[in-house]
Amino acid sequence: MSTTLRAPGVYGAPDEQRYSTLELNQTGVPGFLGVTERGPTNTPIRIVSEEHFRAVYGEFEGGNYLQEAVRGFFANGGRECYVLRVAHMVRRGREDTARMAMLKLKDSEARTSLTVYAANEGVWGNKVELTVTRQEPRVSTFLTLDLNEGDTSAVIKSTHGLSRGTIVRIRAGDRATYRTVMDLSGKTITWAEDKPLEEGFKSGAPTYIEPVEFSLQAKWGDVVEVYQNLTLAPQSDQYVERVINAQSAIIQVEDQRVGTELPNNFPVGVVAQCLEHGSDGVITVTPEDFIGANIGPDERFGLAAFEAVEAIDLLVAPDLMWALESSAGFHTEKDVEVVQQAMIVQCEKLKTRFAILDFPDGVNHRRASQWRLMFDSAYAAFYFPWVQVDTPSGEFRLVPPSGHIAGVYARCDEAMGPYRAPANEELEGVVDIGRNLFDVDIGQLNAEGINCLKSFPRRGIRVWGARTVSSDTSWRYVNVRRVVNSIIASVEQGLQWAVFESNDSFLWKALTRQLTSFLRGLWDKGFFQGRTPEEAFYIKCDEETNPPEVRDAGIVVIECGVAPVRPAEYLVFRVAADMDQLGPNE
Repeated sequence: MSTTLRAPGVYGAPDEQRYSTLELNQTGVPGFLGVTERGPTNTPIRIVSEEHFRAVYGEFEGGNYLQEAVRGFFANGGRECYVLRVAHMVRRGREDTARMAMLKLKDSEARTSLTVYAANEGVWGNKVELTVTRQEPRVSTFLTLDLNEGDTSAVIKSTHGLSRGTIVRIRAGDRATYRTVMDLSGKTITWAEDKPLEEGFKSGAPTYIEPVEFSLQAKWGDVVEVYQNLTLAPQSDQYVERVINAQSAIIQVEDQRVGTELPNNFPVGVVAQCLEHGSDGVITVTPEDFIGANIGPDERFGLAAFEAVEAIDLLVAPDLMWALESSAGFHTEKDVEVVQQAMIVQCEKLKTRFAILDFPDGVNHRRASQWRLMFDSAYAAFYFPWVQVDTPSGEFRLVPPSGHIAGVYARCDEAMGPYRAPANEELEGVVDIGRNLFDVDIGQLNAEGINCLKSFPRRGIRVWGARTVSSDTSWRYVNVRRVVNSIIASVEQGLQWAVFESNDSFLWKALTRQLTSFLRGLWDKGFFQGRTPEEAFYIKCDEETNPPEVRDAGIVVIECGVAPVRPAEYLVFRVAADMDQLGPNE
């Protein structure tokens, strides 16, 4: 062992371990895509129960499948999911688009003081009722020193109930003037220097100092929101935009700042007046609306918006079938195929999620076979036939099975992990299947990469297959693909510490130790086959995977192989870290 001689002194010992232990991320978290009564169209919302879904998205009465899918997900063991509402947002002709209901509140001079919008698009907003009232002063105090013409401050008896941004009325008899409080110090209030008093006020008159405020009530069904002590002064904590836009679940407001003098700029009173011109934008929804775009934080919609949610590892879109059946904006089955292919493309691009797909025809097995031939990917699986459910209205209905299947995935992940094939599991919340299949039919469909649902006496309806739609036998099984997906997701997140580190042998060894510990833990839990860790996985991060040209490019490459199928048969993926990010390459 070599030693380095140093002069006497105190030296800092290098940190041998700058990384934390890698852990497997939560799996079985789907992103649901579909039409709803209400809810955001640009932000996926985390949902933890069917009741939570209804509270956020309402109950769409157009016969779609999303709500049944979410109900089936939670009934089968799902813990959480993300939902994104789809609507036709971009006008390409004269077709209907989704719009927020709105109402313009006028001031005393008939100018628009406030514009009130429904919280999101839809005809539901047309039922929101507004009541606006000018409040009586909730506090009143006295002037204690005379005010002279040109003054910009006043000494009053008490500042209780006043704050920065409060609009006050200075009143003596039938004379009154209005100012916005800019500062308070002791018992002195100050307003803007460019707003001096036009005339004086005597303290013995007496002269009253009172806040000028208004209240707004929004009512939608059983939901009633009341906001009091509102003002139009942006400096105030009670500024109408600041209060309502941060708290309301049903409306948003926009101060038009038209320049009308105080207090005439306040909205005049209205009683139970409804918002108007809201539109759902569902009868014209198109494949492009489902596919969407991810342009930036404020410009995300459709499937592409899920790219910003790292927690999602499954994609489900049962309402593609509703769009086809209802002739909304889908004209042929080709429109469904385009969106399903986009779901697969996102999974293949990110390599951390998996698509659960439905067939347009839920009972015809020949058409299912033909449909399946249009797809070849290790990142997707089809399930046949559709399932019959008992709806809350008491009616039986055939629905796509993808939501229920996603719940089974989550159930198996919770019980054992993604290495457990989501098959031979009973479907909850299902009373029948759209078509009973003979064993020979199931065998044929399974060989084609179609997972069947089968009814067993005394054992219920069960998932009877776990095949992807890949022609590559290495990726034939759903659990194999999802195991590698979950490892990639965990490695991407856990190796962020390596970005900007020196790309040398010390880093390579640290990465190897961290990954070895992680994969050894998964092997202990049964994720991989093999009698020894050496048979179950390998890791390579050295000069061979990181030649000079790779290091000069600022990239560190780690090669990993795992054996989720059988010993000594590895599925290999590589992780490359550059100066800015980490990303997988298989």
